[in-house]
Amino acid sequence: MQFNEIMDRDGVERVSDITNISIHNLNNLVEENFEKLTRVKALGFLLILEREYKDIDVSSLRERVKVYFEEHKPADNNVVMVSKDSVDGNGYNFSFFKWFIVVALLGGGWYLYTKGDLNDLVDNVEKKKDFFDDNKALESNVTDKEASNVSLKKSNGEEITIITPVEPTQKKITLIDTEHKNDINSTESLVQEVVKGANNVVKKTVDEVVKADKSEPKENSAISTITINPTRGTLWFGFINLDSKKKREFMKKTSTPFDIKGGRWLLVTGHGYVDIVSDVKTIELADSKKHYFYIDSKEIKTLTRREFRKMNGRRGW
Repeated sequence: MQFNEIMDRDGVERVSDITNISIHNLNNLVEENFEKLTRVKALGFLLILEREYKDIDVSSLRERVKVYFEEHKPADNNVVMVSKDSVDGNGYNFSFFKWFIVVALLGGGWYLYTKGDLNDLVDNVEKKKDFFDDNKALESNVTDKEASNVSLKKSNGEEITIITPVEPTQKKITLIDTEHKNDINSTESLVQEVVKGANNVVKKTVDEVVKADKSEPKENSAISTITINPTRGTLWFGFINLDSKKKREFMKKTSTPFDIKGGRWLLVTGHGYVDIVSDVKTIELADSKKHYFYIDSKEIKTLTRREFRKMNGRRGW
């Protein structure tokens, strides 16, 4: 028997009396508001439920808890602790060690100075700094947009830059007039040819965009298959048939098609990033929240949690 069925049969107050789990935490488990629980609490409550109700099955709920907290790990779990004794310790020993380090550093610096190696060391550090600064400048000042420009250089060093939309196979073209220094007309003709080519590319791009805008889904398109495509790791999702009340749930990290067979369905997605693809439209979700949908052969409609529970007989999943 599923956890939700136990809750519907006995009621949240009786389950709380039997398990000593607060009503607030039981409601969080029912609604799967795992963000209001910790991993230890959520899994511990499931163990208590299994102990008190021998016929309960919470395996799928346990997996969803693990997936949620796996995807919502804190950025850094490492805590650095320093023992006070190791810092304070014996005042005499600490002072002696500190002065020993200072004397060693001064002695090493004096040795390098007398040997003439100190200036060489400083010069090497400055050269390496300049090297890294140069590399950083090169990486940060040359962009893909600038690399797609066409540059024309005259013999006097003046550069003419024309920004053009380019296709993926085009690269930066630099033409330098070094042999015919006085052939200004040839340079101007070349500029005109480049501008003409750029205009053709722009016209072609605009025509393709207009054509793509006109290719909207037909009004009589029918939905036969829903494809769930997780875009960031493993995702839990489930379908409920509104007519037969049968459920299908999945834990996938690869694209999964689902045949709706002309029926009416409710769809629930877990906390994760996902694309929902159909014959009519594609819905992209990238907010790590739980989402609800109504689906039939004509439409995919987004639901609130309240609307979902109303259509599902006032139940969660």
